[in-house]
Amino acid sequence: MKLKKSFAAQQEAYEAQLQLQAQTYDGEITTQAQNFQQAIANLEQRLQREMQAQVDLEKKLHQAQALNRANQTKLRENNRDIDEILESLAASQRDVVKAKEAEISQLQAQLQDYAVDLEQQKILLFNLQQQAQAPETATDPKGDRLNLEQIQALVNALLPEITLLRDSLQILAEQPENLATLIKALKDILDGQTHGAKKVRATDNKWTECRVPHINLMRLYYQKCKKKSGYQVLISPKKNQKSQDQDYEWLKSQSPC
Repeated sequence: MKLKKSFAAQQEAYEAQLQLQAQTYDGEITTQAQNFQQAIANLEQRLQREMQAQVDLEKKLHQAQALNRANQTKLRENNRDIDEILESLAASQRDVVKAKEAEISQLQAQLQDYAVDLEQQKILLFNLQQQAQAPETATDPKGDRLNLEQIQALVNALLPEITLLRDSLQILAEQPENLATLIKALKDILDGQTHGAKKVRATDNKWTECRVPHINLMRLYYQKCKKKSGYQVLISPKKNQKSQDQDYEWLKSQSPC
């Protein structure tokens, strides 16, 4: 009886400690998520400013080139050196435009990294919530991989409008190191921001194929549902052309949602 009471007391203490830890993590992750969202908003604003600056620079460049062409004949008559000055000015403006384009590309890459980090924080928060709800079966949220049931619960929580097909859950479970990137790619489908999207002719253009940034051989195949809201998605790594053709054949056999 003493052992039983001692074990019960230890269990209660462990559960209380775990609940307190989960609450602490929840607060920290919520703060981090807010910081990430604010950082993303700031980056988006900066990106818009830089893109507008690029548009303005290109407009000025076109105006300068038009002015150059209009006055070129007259300027040659007066001083041939002016042609070189104008050409140098145009080249300088082109360099500025290229520099702005490089900066915008860098900002877009940074924005993508922030978005993936945000999805990683959401996954960590989900793990902590699972810990709080079922401490006796909880695992280290930073270590062990999620099982299929937990992956499905995660997708339902973060992406309720996504329906995963075939062995997509298994692929997510087998790649914990890429889970946040894949979740972000699924979210991009809902946001209409997919990477390298193209219609699959082998499915009579009913399905669309896109890639997952930084995971070169991973493919997402999706179609928008007409009878209900949301998308059906198949996640499949392209092992070779034969495996991709097999995916196409499987997709052709699926009824529209």
